[in-house]
Amino acid sequence: MSPRPYRLGKREAAANETRLRILEATRQVLAAEEESDLGMEYIARRADVSRLTIYYQFKSRPGLLEALYDYLAMRGNMRSMAEVFHEPDPSVAVDKFVRIFVGFWSSDPVVIRRLRGMATLDRDIAQGIGARDARRQHIAREIVRRVAVRYNKTSSPEQHNLAADTLSMLTSFESYDTLAGGGHSPDQIIATILRLSRFALGLN
Repeated sequence: MSPRPYRLGKREAAANETRLRILEATRQVLAAEEESDLGMEYIARRADVSRLTIYYQFKSRPGLLEALYDYLAMRGNMRSMAEVFHEPDPSVAVDKFVRIFVGFWSSDPVVIRRLRGMATLDRDIAQGIGARDARRQHIAREIVRRVAVRYNKTSSPEQHNLAADTLSMLTSFESYDTLAGGGHSPDQIIATILRLSRFALGLN
């Protein structure tokens, strides 16, 4: 048997390990509240790699940021969002939607807060965050549509959009962060956001 596949496997594993080390170093830079440098050179030093290695792995700074968002989503268990789409009962889907997002926001709040703050001055960060906020808004609209179908609710497009925008707002990081900043636990935040979400959708 040729040793080539084995060598390629080891090389791929090493590349994946390097990739994860760079992503974790980037996350740690953001997690340290006194730090603010997301430059490639600084991240390379933190990850103990060269700048060229970062460019080889991620092609560009926007590429690194895209991978970072996916890394944070993995850490925050966002893959379970598929359960929302597969849930036949829209009322239960609302519960899962709220719990998943509160769980995500609470998984790395300092990093997420700093990224969102930096987005006001950094177009690359703003684009990535904006795309992900749009996904949450899309899911909220789908949940509202399913609630209307399931419970035979008739509403104007304006009412439909208002309900969806309200659900999206309630599950945003800003809503979570306001409640968390008040000293409330994730379970308390879930209960509060879920109660308000159900009211906004007419599920009470």
